[in-house]
Amino acid sequence: MKQFYGKKVVVTGAAGGIGRLMALAFAGRGCDVIVTDLNQEGAEKVAAEIRAVGRQAWAYRLDISRVEDIQVFRSRIRKEIGRIDALVNNAGVVYGGVFEMVPIEKHLMTYAVNAAGLVAMTHAFFADLLESPESHILNIASASGFVGLPFGATYASSKWAVIGFSESIRLELQERGFDHVGVTTVCPGYIATGMFDGVRTPKLLPFLEPDKIVAKIMDGVEKNHPYVKEPFMVKSVDLLKGALPQKLWDKAAQALGITSSMMHWKGHGR
Repeated sequence: MKQFYGKKVVVTGAAGGIGRLMALAFAGRGCDVIVTDLNQEGAEKVAAEIRAVGRQAWAYRLDISRVEDIQVFRSRIRKEIGRIDALVNNAGVVYGGVFEMVPIEKHLMTYAVNAAGLVAMTHAFFADLLESPESHILNIASASGFVGLPFGATYASSKWAVIGFSESIRLELQERGFDHVGVTTVCPGYIATGMFDGVRTPKLLPFLEPDKIVAKIMDGVEKNHPYVKEPFMVKSVDLLKGALPQKLWDKAAQALGITSSMMHWKGHGR
């Protein structure tokens, strides 16, 4: 998406973390931003920050795990604000721990937000994006979408789903001739936002600074890159995994600390 000025952007999970930073980054490039989050008060604060830099902003409470809430939200936006030009699917949850000791409700909530909610948001606003002269879908996945993640099985697998959905919808748009709709999938390692407190980062995969990854994301959107993978090791992990025999890859992942990284997770879920 080369032109940002005056475009309307929906950002989910935007009350804090990289969601907030992305909302501010889009505003900094001249966009008007629809800030959504379960935390209404936090969303209002981010919207106020955006207005302070001279752009329009609106704050809405939204639970993307509820499809009916998404449908109502889309109708409100269309009526109160109009067509959007970009959708940032950032909202996500993470729960770590020994699989059977994590309540099943948390496992299922992980899928409801990270995968089903993302698909439902994209489906709800797809007509807007097709109508816009130039639009973009930005999906926040994870480096764990390329590898197995013990002690974070449903988190990793939900992000596998995001990568598969993003790749499929990007190619479908191309096949249908909708070249004006860009799709970028973000696959970062662990980000220092508090969600991953207690994690022992794998070798060669240090914690990412939120402002730096957001700068990479915005560059990816502007240049319509299909993927943003950070740090450097993530760029080759899927190739390395595919090239090595399974047993050798398993040993490599163990040696790098990938398989034990979530063992001591104590961050917050949402």
